[in-house]
Amino acid sequence: MIEDIKEEALQKGVPIIKDEGLAFLLNFIVQHDCQDILELGTAVAYSAIMMANLNEKITVDTIEKDEKLYKEALKNISDAGLNDRITVHFMPIEEFSTDKKYDLIFVDAAKAQYGKYLEQFLDNLKEDGYMLFDNMIFHGLIYEVETISSRNLRNLVSKINKFRDMVQKDERFDIMMNDNVGDGVWVLTRRRK
Repeated sequence: MIEDIKEEALQKGVPIIKDEGLAFLLNFIVQHDCQDILELGTAVAYSAIMMANLNEKITVDTIEKDEKLYKEALKNISDAGLNDRITVHFMPIEEFSTDKKYDLIFVDAAKAQYGKYLEQFLDNLKEDGYMLFDNMIFHGLIYEVETISSRNLRNLVSKINKFRDMVQKDERFDIMMNDNVGDGVWVLTRRRK
């Protein structure tokens, strides 16, 4: 069933996490015993279902603003029997607010907004929690910004590079940079005071 979700997403051009990045994410969750997870960017709930399937203690709050994807995600979650552990919030990420604290915040949404999402959800991270960002090399384009002919794409890739630079200089975090995994996966943890 999960393979069907993946295949259909790939056929329709719905962006889902690459296999290598997903394997890293799932291993990370197991190794660090992450149970309360917030996912920014649901798409068809492929990664949310994969995360919840790791352990029956895992709950996932996930946010999707596209109505078609939201409905498809709900169906997939229901088919997987995970309605009790995955909650999809239908709204723009910017409008989501909660007092809940999470072990892991998985960011796989609008790449140009990564800096905003970091600040928006930092208070929702448990003291020893993790923020994991996907697409940090964006198909390798971060290394060749000058050669990109599309102005919109060049702007997006420049914003990803700015975010990369910003978090590397941000003394609040320790960073695990994995540019060689999937499409580039970075993990931020708060530095101990």
